[in-house]
Amino acid sequence: MHKRRWLVGFLLLFLVVGIGLIAWQPLHEVNKGRRASTEGKQLIKALKKGQSVEIKTTPQRTHIRADTALSIPSVGIDLAVYKTTAGLAYGAYAELSGVKADTAPGDNNYVLAGHSSYLHGVLFANLFQLTTSRGYERRAGAAYRPSDYQGGKGAGGLIQVYTKLGTYTYQADVAYTVNGDDASILSDPQAGSAKQIHLFTCPRTGHKHPPFRYVVQGHLIKVTPTKLGLQKHLDTSLTASDPTAYRVGTLTSD
Repeated sequence: MHKRRWLVGFLLLFLVVGIGLIAWQPLHEVNKGRRASTEGKQLIKALKKGQSVEIKTTPQRTHIRADTALSIPSVGIDLAVYKTTAGLAYGAYAELSGVKADTAPGDNNYVLAGHSSYLHGVLFANLFQLTTSRGYERRAGAAYRPSDYQGGKGAGGLIQVYTKLGTYTYQADVAYTVNGDDASILSDPQAGSAKQIHLFTCPRTGHKHPPFRYVVQGHLIKVTPTKLGLQKHLDTSLTASDPTAYRVGTLTSD
């Protein structure tokens, strides 16, 4: 009898621990998403005033400073933008940082990577819901995954990038899928054409490092300088000049 009670107790303990582990991961993801969004909003508020903000850290997290923030109001994305891949844990990453240290919004092409999640509202998980003017299109040589696009039809959503000098507003044009080693989204558009932004993440496939990326491409429609930006004579041009081709190897993945 004593042995049976011990076995039952052990099995109950095992069950409780198992349930706890199952519940912990979604809770961790939700908390991560909330923290990243809160910090993004705090940074945006400060940047609008031409100020910087000290982002709080935890003992488990390395302090990384951000001076740029991304906001996509229609899908609830508000994130700090970092120039190191460590920032992907709690924000977006400026993909060209490794080959172009001064990469910034307003460049001929501004490229941001972000981790996705199986939970709504975590980092770039809502990017799939962003409406683009042309919907989802096929790209030659890449996987065709139209079901990833959940943005529907209509005018392209607005993508806003904030710095101390100004706000850069882009409109989402099209979504598509590229292979993980496709450098085409990194290169500048032709001179005289609209400046671009590319946002990308890994689609939900069940694989930690899928071989392709989901991309939203947009174009710059407005630059609004802050008071500091006016003093610094911020470039407000909307068209590309002196295009350059870039390559970083494999595009950042989850």
